[in-house]
Amino acid sequence: MAEAIFSGLLKSGEISAKNLVLTDIAAERLNEMAEKYSVPAVQSAADGQSLPRELLDCDIVLLAIKPQGANALLSAAGKQFAAGQLVVSIMGGITLAFLQERIPRAAVIRVMPNAPMLAGEGVAGVALGEKATEENGETALALFRAVGAAYLCPEHLIDALTGISGCGPAYAYIFMEAMADCGVELGLPRDMAYRLAAQTLVGAGRMALETGRHPGQLKDDVCSPGGSTIAGVHVLEQNGFRGIVMDAVEAGTRRMEEIGRNA
Repeated sequence: MAEAIFSGLLKSGEISAKNLVLTDIAAERLNEMAEKYSVPAVQSAADGQSLPRELLDCDIVLLAIKPQGANALLSAAGKQFAAGQLVVSIMGGITLAFLQERIPRAAVIRVMPNAPMLAGEGVAGVALGEKATEENGETALALFRAVGAAYLCPEHLIDALTGISGCGPAYAYIFMEAMADCGVELGLPRDMAYRLAAQTLVGAGRMALETGRHPGQLKDDVCSPGGSTIAGVHVLEQNGFRGIVMDAVEAGTRRMEEIGRNA
């Protein structure tokens, strides 16, 4: 996810490689990213007790570590962040209260991004910590809007947002693959079937965003009386398609809440 964000920012032209610095305890992965994107990099101590000087000199720090490692790392090193820094966490399930307790001096913001930021079509929810100013919030929104859409929201809605936009790309890929597989079964070349399915999802999403119309209205526009589309919709409804999707979104949300409780 960190790669999706910083590579998307580089592609957007909103930030220069010389203004970034990467750090990780995994030297091989760090070197790979530094070489791929021509970004300065410095290895972090494996014990997590101290942070690199270069990181502590940054105005904005993006915390992109596994939630399971948050407590150990931040309990040891969180106090090293300074009052003038903005720390942006993209760790799923990790609350602002958890972060602020372990990072007492810096302003903290919690963000839930998603993978399509790599293509400049991501979406992120942004929740402000108690020390974060309106200006801090605008900074975070500007960063993530450079790689898609970003919305300021209260923290209690972040996990629900995760269930839709964080997990949702995987559901879309399954739907895309299923449509393409059927296209192949019906005789379409595999590459064409994938492209047709992918562009169909892109186009449907763009129509919804640009027209502002309710998805149900857009669906009705495609369903001609006695036509092929309404016949397909009938099959989806008959097999509980809406309920399955709702269950998947809810399951993703509940798991994110569970991760936060167990951090």
